[in-house]
Amino acid sequence: MRLRRGIQVGQVYEKAKLFSEHNLERLRTAVKPHIPADAIVATFGSYARREASELSDIDYVIISNDPGSLSKPSEEVEEAIKSIVDIEPSPDGAFGKVIQRSDILKNLGGEQDSNQSLTRRLLLLLEGEWLAGEAHFNELRRQLIGRCVAATKRDHQLALFLLNDTIRYWRTMTVDYMYKTTEASKPWAIRNIKLVFSRKLMYASGLFSVAMTADRSETDKVDILEKLFSMPALDRMRYICGDARFSNAFSCYEFFLSQIDSADVRERLKKIDADDHSDAVFRKLKNEGHHFTRELLSLFEQTFHSTHPIRRAVMF
Repeated sequence: MRLRRGIQVGQVYEKAKLFSEHNLERLRTAVKPHIPADAIVATFGSYARREASELSDIDYVIISNDPGSLSKPSEEVEEAIKSIVDIEPSPDGAFGKVIQRSDILKNLGGEQDSNQSLTRRLLLLLEGEWLAGEAHFNELRRQLIGRCVAATKRDHQLALFLLNDTIRYWRTMTVDYMYKTTEASKPWAIRNIKLVFSRKLMYASGLFSVAMTADRSETDKVDILEKLFSMPALDRMRYICGDARFSNAFSCYEFFLSQIDSADVRERLKKIDADDHSDAVFRKLKNEGHHFTRELLSLFEQTFHSTHPIRRAVMF
């Protein structure tokens, strides 16, 4: 592998991956005694992507089969998770909640399909990982993939419902960023950088995965997506594109990981004034983000020929 800024490509990700997997195992051990056997604890975000560090929070939900068994996370579950990762999810967000399994599988695209339910569904597919209830988690994800794929019956077609849901989620994230950084007055710069890198990576990994379903039977579509979605997003992209072809985008992304692992960088990004787009730290990351975007576009064009159905599907 080539060197970039004196760091071997892959070194930053491998360090984060080892840290993430070590803590995931600790979390699984800690949570298991406090969860019913038929329930699921699922996590998303940096831990699920295997990009976590000491500075990372943890997003999780409890998924219950029995509407009466759990109404909110127990203090034991919260304390078990906090003993290992003490940066908790936002109390007013989509995480740290108990949701019913049946709710994930119904009303897809319907009037009651809120931003929170869309967020949970797409994260469960694109970057979810289990903390408790592994078999139930895998079964639920396959069932959800099956629901998405069944909406497009013909073999030659892509999994179009899933494609449109993925695009909708990406656009929802961009609109949500606008709301949180203007009306809700949340720190804008760190959200902007995460949108350019980790959120865009998740979106791209979804698009590329759906592209792999062209000219496949319904069963094969489900099998392909289940295999791809079981991989962290970076590994998924490397698998689809090949290590050599993905190396430049990987290098850009590792620069983001190396910077966001710094407490000083995070704090500086959180404190940048709303109109200060010239801050040196922000500018360096943002410029690398532009390179990352161009590399993803190049990968899309190289991996999927101009006649591939994904090309038309993302446009019209």
